[in-house]
Amino acid sequence: MKPVDFRNATFAELAGRIAGQRASALEAWRQHGPATTAELAERSGLSILTLRPRTTELVQLGYVTLCEAQPAGHEGVYRVRTDEELAAWFTAQQAAAQPVEVQTTLL
Repeated sequence: MKPVDFRNATFAELAGRIAGQRASALEAWRQHGPATTAELAERSGLSILTLRPRTTELVQLGYVTLCEAQPAGHEGVYRVRTDEELAAWFTAQQAAAQPVEVQTTLL
């Protein structure tokens, strides 16, 4: 999502974007994560070709995030955000998307 999308969206609308394959991927993350996408595909039975792009979308929507400590040169380990983390993340995204008013003085 672009910053303007967060500015215009409400938290409830964000949940409306989770349907179909995204919902299946999110459920797999909830049941089998934290994991790499390859590990999750193996554990859940979802195709890696379906899981990876849906994971990218879920990261962009804020539902999934990289775990804090990541070893260099390895595939990332992802986890699902808690409801509280998701609400805080969404609020921060909306705040960052608000236009900043700059007042200048004419000489």
